[in-house]
Amino acid sequence: MSTTRKDRLAAGASVQEDLNKRTKQEWIEGAVALKHERFEVAGALFDCKADTLLSQQEVQNRLEAYLQPASQKEETLNVDSES
Repeated sequence: MSTTRKDRLAAGASVQEDLNKRTKQEWIEGAVALKHERFEVAGALFDCKADTLLSQQEVQNRLEAYLQPASQKEETLNVDSES
């Protein structure tokens, strides 16, 4: 049985995706490549298991969510210091 070119390309694409995925620790150690600090990457990936493979896009999405959480209204208090 021969495989079609389309099947081989699909299999090759999934292998390529797996090659581009890294573990949590690898992403933290390579934080410079993402143009972020190690502690930022660690914070963004805090809820991931150590052996989970993550793509760069997944890490970028988590970083964006971690560094720019959903906008919350912050109440500011006006304090009269002369009272």
